[in-house]
Amino acid sequence: MAVGRQIWPVPGDPLRRNPSRAATPRPEPGGDRLWWYFMRFSGLLLVLLALGHMFIMHVLVELTGGEINFAFVTSRWGSPFWRIYDATLLLLALLHGVRGARTVINDYAAGDLRRLLIWTLAAITVVWLLLGLLVVVAFDPNSGVSVGPFS
Repeated sequence: MAVGRQIWPVPGDPLRRNPSRAATPRPEPGGDRLWWYFMRFSGLLLVLLALGHMFIMHVLVELTGGEINFAFVTSRWGSPFWRIYDATLLLLALLHGVRGARTVINDYAAGDLRRLLIWTLAAITVVWLLLGLLVVVAFDPNSGVSVGPFS
């Protein structure tokens, strides 16, 4: 074997190419770059928000001997901080997941099917986002008894 000669991988080797657009480097300036930054930022923020949610809802409540029920939610959502926290978690998780699903649709569908799937995904996203935000915004914390560590 000659010294300095590259045997494997050869340039253009199919085992080294990744056809996924999710693995591409930063796109050119514009809307795609903003979405590229959004996916990285929201992914990082989602990890922190989801871990905080899991810690509060499933560790602290259990350690204090509490129970997650309607009274707990009303006492927690009596504070604007928790409403904003939950609305941010909902918004980021939904948009991050939908944008990832859109990338998958763009990778594996073509033509009219791609257009139909993306519009269907957008319509479902709008409905779920509005319903979720309606619950967070319109929930009346005075409709229940105030109990728990967050009241």
